[in-house]
Amino acid sequence: MTLDQKFPCIDDMASAAARRIPHFAWEYLRGGIGREVGLQRNRQALDRVLLEPCYLTKEPANRPELGTTLLGQHFDMPFGVSPVGLSGLMWPGAVEILARAAVAANAPMVLSHFATTHMSDFRTIAGRNGWFQLYSFSKPDALKAVIEDVAATGFETLVVTIDIPTATRRDRELRVGLSVPPKINLNTLWQVATHPRWALATAMTGIPRFRNLKPYAPKGLSMAKEAEYLTELVEGHVTTEVLSRIRAQWTGKLVVKGVMTAEDARIALDCGADGIWVSNHGGRQLDAAWSTVEVLPAIRAALGPNVPIMIDSGPRTGLDIARMLASGADFVFLGRAFIFAVAAIGARGGDHAFALLREELRCTLAQLGCRSVRDLPGFLAKTPVPGETARCGLTP
Repeated sequence: MTLDQKFPCIDDMASAAARRIPHFAWEYLRGGIGREVGLQRNRQALDRVLLEPCYLTKEPANRPELGTTLLGQHFDMPFGVSPVGLSGLMWPGAVEILARAAVAANAPMVLSHFATTHMSDFRTIAGRNGWFQLYSFSKPDALKAVIEDVAATGFETLVVTIDIPTATRRDRELRVGLSVPPKINLNTLWQVATHPRWALATAMTGIPRFRNLKPYAPKGLSMAKEAEYLTELVEGHVTTEVLSRIRAQWTGKLVVKGVMTAEDARIALDCGADGIWVSNHGGRQLDAAWSTVEVLPAIRAALGPNVPIMIDSGPRTGLDIARMLASGADFVFLGRAFIFAVAAIGARGGDHAFALLREELRCTLAQLGCRSVRDLPGFLAKTPVPGETARCGLTP
C-alpha cells in the first residue's frame, strides 16, 4: 500500500498520530485553550470561505504556477512549516525530518525558540530555507545575546512572536500533567511503554529539552528550576521599545508574528518590520479571538498590496491554503499538519505532507481556472449571490 493510499489527507495522518504517540504528547499537539472555541472558529471560518470557478478560460489552467517570492527569496510553493514548540516531544527528530523535507520542496521552515533541536543543527540542514522564531526576553542583556547567537548561526530571517505576553493555562495539558521537565509517574510510564516506537526513538535522541533557551539560564540549576527560570525570562509584552531595539540590532529580514489587527500591523511596520504574520497561535492563547482568515481582509486593505503578509492557524488542506491566499495572504504556514505527518509516518512524513498539500493546491487552482497563486484573490466569492461577481479570476 502506498502512502497516498494509506494517508490521502492530513486528517488521516492526524488519526494515525493519535495512535502512535503517548496521550500526553497528543493532547499538547491537538489542544487549544479554554473551551477551545477559538480552535473551532479557525476551522469554521475557513469552511465559510468560498471560491468561484471559471471553466470557460481563454487558456488551459490545469498546470498552474505555484511558485512565489517572499521577502526576496523564491519558493516553489506558497506555503511552509510554522514553528512548533516541543516538536521533539511529539516525534523525536521531527525538526530534522521537516527541515530536510522543506529543503527538498524548496519551502521555508521556521524553528521555534522552544524547539528541542539546537539552532545550529537546524541551520546546518535547512540553510537559507530556515528561519528563526524569537520569543523576546525580559532581560535586555539576554535578549541582545540571543539575537547575536541567531545572527552568528547564519539565519537571514527573524520572526518575532508577540502573542505570548504571559504563560497560559491550557486545560488539556493540565489534565495530563504535561510539564518540562516531564513528571514521571505510573500513568506516564504506561503511556510510554504502550508506544514502543516513540519510546525507542526518544531513548535514542534523549529527553526533550529547550536547547535554544538553556544557554541563557544560570548554570547548575535543576531541570525544574531551569524551566521556572526560562518561563520567567520570556514573560512580558513585546513593547514598541523592545521591538524597535530588536530591529536596530537585527540586520536581516524581520517578521512580526501574532498580529490580529490592522493597528498592530501598522505599529509593527513603523517599528521596522519587513513582513506581517497574522496568527492567533493556532487557538492556543485567547479563546475569544477572531480567526485569522476573518481579520485578514481588513489587515490587507489597511496595509495595501505591497506589504508581505503571512498567515497560519487552521489550514489542513491545499484548499485551505488557496482560501487564505484568496483572502489576502501572500504566504501560508502550517504547524500541526506537518507534525501530524511526522508523528504518523516518521522519516517520510514531511515529504509526504508537502507532496499532498502541493497536489491539493494544484487541483484547487486547476478547478478554478486560476493560472497562478497570485491570481487567487480574483476567485474569492465576494457576495452571497452565486456567480454575480465571478469574472474568470479578473478583478473588475
